[in-house]
Amino acid sequence: MLLASPKLITTPFGFVEADISYSSLQKNSMDLYIPHQLDFSAIVSDQVESPLSESSEARKHIPVILFIHGGSFVAGDRKEYPYAQIGEAFQQRGIICAVMSYRLMKDSVWPAQPRDVARAVRWLKENIGEYGGDSEKIFVVGHSAGGHLAALISTDSTYLNEAGLSLTDISGTVAIGAMMSDGGSLSALTPSDEHRLFHSDWFFKIFGSKQNFINSLPLRHVNPFMPRMLILLADSELNDPPKEQTVKEFIALAQRCRSDVQYQILENRTHMGTVERMANPSDPAIQSIVAFISTR
Repeated sequence: MLLASPKLITTPFGFVEADISYSSLQKNSMDLYIPHQLDFSAIVSDQVESPLSESSEARKHIPVILFIHGGSFVAGDRKEYPYAQIGEAFQQRGIICAVMSYRLMKDSVWPAQPRDVARAVRWLKENIGEYGGDSEKIFVVGHSAGGHLAALISTDSTYLNEAGLSLTDISGTVAIGAMMSDGGSLSALTPSDEHRLFHSDWFFKIFGSKQNFINSLPLRHVNPFMPRMLILLADSELNDPPKEQTVKEFIALAQRCRSDVQYQILENRTHMGTVERMANPSDPAIQSIVAFISTR
């Protein structure tokens, strides 16, 4: 499969294949961080297909992370700090990391965002073998809104199904600093309050309707077929909003379905501090994710 205007960049820990289009839609691009273990002797300056020769004996089937940035669904991009650094951190740990951009809700209505993530998974499934990655070991990792998207496409099969995939195509999911439900925010509202909320509140109105918002909640889609999951929260973001409450509700439902969900609190962290410190390959969050990926 031809890549759309990729750029090859050398890093201290390997190579980056930048600006890969995982679909033809706006902002549907990713940067692929590939570790040094692989043999890149086949690279030539004008090559637009795989940087690995088909005959390379050094090709390895190593795990792949798809990283999704946060930004309340309305902001953020893979080129912003610290997302490139996170790609390098996983690269340094010997893992291929695809850092993706997706359409934001200021320009594209819901559910364009989870559909974009599913398209990125499909691209990795179809192409990552050419880079030495294992298409059977694709892990979806996201922070904040990105964590929400990671959890949603790993529970609601709609988006992967639309892309010709299923929940079994994801080996595992890591949701960092994300809400798993609305935390009860809608339960006490009158119909008039709901109407006002979804037409005037900057966050709720981007979903278009109450039903769209409800369908966006990972808690609504817990099932026995979801991939195993690791949820990480900073110790300073547990209660306002009530993230820990939503995580515990999610875990309780998952246990009824006999699904594997692990939960870890990151000490001395803030919501944004968690993702910023992940630029360090020795960071505890990075270590937890690497350990999760290594566990089968």
